[in-house]
Amino acid sequence: MILIVVLFITIPTGLFLYTWYRLHVKLNLHSENSKRSLPTGWETKTQFVLNTDNQKIAYWYFPNDKLKAVVILVHGYSVPGGKSQMLGHAEYLQEAGYSTVLLDLRSFGESEGKKITLGVNEWKDVEAVFDCIKSLPENKDKKIGFLGVSMGAVTSILATGKTGKGDFVIASVPYANFQSMFYSQIKAAGLPSTIFYPFMKASALVELGKDYEKFTPLAVIKNIKTPILLISAQQDQDVNSQDAKVLYGLANQPKEYWEIDSHHDIFDEHPQEFKDKVLSFLQKYTQ
Repeated sequence: MILIVVLFITIPTGLFLYTWYRLHVKLNLHSENSKRSLPTGWETKTQFVLNTDNQKIAYWYFPNDKLKAVVILVHGYSVPGGKSQMLGHAEYLQEAGYSTVLLDLRSFGESEGKKITLGVNEWKDVEAVFDCIKSLPENKDKKIGFLGVSMGAVTSILATGKTGKGDFVIASVPYANFQSMFYSQIKAAGLPSTIFYPFMKASALVELGKDYEKFTPLAVIKNIKTPILLISAQQDQDVNSQDAKVLYGLANQPKEYWEIDSHHDIFDEHPQEFKDKVLSFLQKYTQ
């Protein structure tokens, strides 16, 4: 009987500690910028703005003389990672006449911070950069919006959904909520979801706070009144490939949905198709 009681206590405790530690290690770090270099002939100086949590958020600003609109590019989770991940997007957008802004979310690159919160707090970083760019004289009366990938897509949706700021949102491979993301991660790790999901949820409470589930695209998508493009990868192994479609169903008009036979990084696998879809959307909603 004693052995049964001991096992009843120690096995769940061990599973929780294992699950919590994996999440803790993933979130409690500062990711250096990836080593991708600026395109030939490009020059910039890192600038900083304070978010409402009093952290310095770093960004690059590439103005365009033939300005159509401004696109703020929001990177996903990657170690190393940060704003340089989005340089490929900046190149085709600049060529098409769009100013671009690439920021390091908190705990990435040159920004301050030692904890990643998967969008729960990062939307405030995006808001701070948006306010700064919008205040510049050259951007008066110009539309300013977001293009985010993965965690960056989630953060972009949250920024607009929580604040009403942003004239458009392009969200590539976002997860809809933490429940969906946790199930996807557990599956990717080859673990049984029925056993590990409750421990993952409990671990998130410890790491992200009791209100973390309020900070998901599913919770705010109906607040967005500006044009939104939601993008899904059919072979996605990082997030549920159906999540973008679920969000599309809940989103307000005007909205667009694009699904492609790809893994998580659509731009890496299908760069021309991705460019064409993004530029078509921007042409329609920023002119």
